[in-house]
Amino acid sequence: MRKGFTLVEVLIVVIIIGILASIAVPQYMTSIEKARSGEAVVNIGSVRTSVDRYWYQNASITSNFAYLDVENPNDITNKLYTYTLTDDGTDASTRAYTITATRTSAGGIVYTVEWVQTNNIAGQLYRSANLGGPVKP
Repeated sequence: MRKGFTLVEVLIVVIIIGILASIAVPQYMTSIEKARSGEAVVNIGSVRTSVDRYWYQNASITSNFAYLDVENPNDITNKLYTYTLTDDGTDASTRAYTITATRTSAGGIVYTVEWVQTNNIAGQLYRSANLGGPVKP
C-alpha cells in the first residue's frame, strides 16, 4: 500500500489556505495603515504644542512651520505623511486652527489624520474612516 496524499486532498488544503489568506491579507494591510498613522498622531501632537506656544507668545498663529520651535515634519526623511497647518480664525483671545496629515498609498487610497482646535479649550483628533475614525463631521 502506498503512503502519501492524493491530489484531491492536496487541492483541498491549497484551497483552504487560499481562502484564509484572502481573509487575512486585507486585515493585515488595515492594521499596517493604522500603525503608520501613529507617525502622524505624534507629529501633529508636537506641532500642536508648538503652535500653542507660538500663540501664547505672539497672540497669532502662523501657517509657516519655519516660525515654530519644532522641526518641520515635512522635512523628515522617509516621512509617510504630508502636513499642513491652517488658521481657522485665530485672534488675540481665541485660537482656532487645523493641522492635517495626509498620505496617499501606492494603490491611490488617501489616509488623513487631522487635529481641529476650535477654541482655547476644545480640540479633537480625527482620522479618516479607512483608519477607523472618528471621522470629521
